Amino acid sequence: MFEESMKKAILEWDEDGLKKMCQSTIENKEVSPVEIIKLIGKIMQFVGDRFEREEIFLPDLVGSANTVKAAIDEVLDPAIKIMGEERKTRGKVVLGTVESDVHSIGKDLVGSFLFASGFDIYNLGVDVPAIKFIEKAEEVGAQVIALSSLLTMSMDFQRQVIQELKERGLRNKYKVIVGGSPTSEEWAEKIGADGWADDAIEAVSLIKKLLT
Repeated sequence: MFEESMKKAILEWDEDGLKKMCQSTIENKEVSPVEIIKLIGKIMQFVGDRFEREEIFLPDLVGSANTVKAAIDEVLDPAIKIMGEERKTRGKVVLGTVESDVHSIGKDLVGSFLFASGFDIYNLGVDVPAIKFIEKAEEVGAQVIALSSLLTMSMDFQRQVIQELKERGLRNKYKVIVGGSPTSEEWAEKIGADGWADDAIEAVSLIKKLLT
């Protein structure tokens, strides 16, 4: 019943409803915040499957992801910290839109889906220079660097991140994935990336595969 109510709230983008539901469940000690996040991950997989089958569209995907992100950021993560629980992570991902590009929706959607799937996400925002990706990955001990580019003119900055990693002797330390509308699997191979994802659902599957 709780899972179905959560699913309804996520599908209807009921941010306040989802937050209140999570808060009430935690206060009544019915389900732990860690277990709630696992349930959210399961529901977001369902949402992603519907998107892949074209039963819902990009705005629906974005709305559900934003709803989930608000509940995790404002209710679940703080509750986990207060209770001293640990949210088991699948891995750490440094994410951002490369230098000279300020598009963020696709990149943020990838971050939300990865977070709901159990990854720790370090979202650097937009117009991020190569060195910033590397410095953050080194700082947090990330396994993956995810590079978004929505402009043809910014694509080469994805290549620059990989070149900078090579120059610093760090290329083998990280899995580097790329995405964004002008990119492709061929582009990823050309610049020496470890993979390419067409959307948020593929990005989650790709990173899980790379880290197994």
